[in-house]
Amino acid sequence: MSIVISQQKKPFIRFDPQKCTFCKICELICAKYHYGKYGVSLSRITIVRRGMKTFKYFICTRCEKRFCINACPRKALSYINGNIVVNEELCDSCGKCIEACPFHGIKLHPETKIPIICDTCNGEFQCIKSCPKNALTLVWLSG
Repeated sequence: MSIVISQQKKPFIRFDPQKCTFCKICELICAKYHYGKYGVSLSRITIVRRGMKTFKYFICTRCEKRFCINACPRKALSYINGNIVVNEELCDSCGKCIEACPFHGIKLHPETKIPIICDTCNGEFQCIKSCPKNALTLVWLSG
C-alpha cells in the first residue's frame, strides 16, 4: 500500500445534508458568478434530493489521483494552482473525464459542451457565501 502525502493544503467544500433545505441558491449563485446568468445546469456544484429529507452534493474534490486528467485522451485537462483546468481548444467534449470522476464532480456545459469543474470561484467560494443555512463550509485538507 502506498500513501500519497500532499505538501500543500487544499480546499474542500463540506456539505451538511441536515442543514440543506434544497433551495439551490448555491447552484444559482455559482452559475451567475461564472456565466453571468442563473441556471442550475451551469452550476459547478449540484445538489440532488433523494427522498423527502435526504440530499447529496456533487462537486470536484481536487482529488490526489486526478482520475479526470488521466482519462482525457486529448490531454485537455491539467492541474494548475490547486484546480483542474480545461484547455477548451484541446477538449473535444468526449466526456471521458465525467465517466472517470468517482465523485460525479464534472458535467458538460449545456451549450458549449466543455466540462464544467469547480474552480472555487478563484478562492471566493460563492456557493459557501450564499448558502442561507450554512450547509456548505470550507475545510482545508492536507493532502
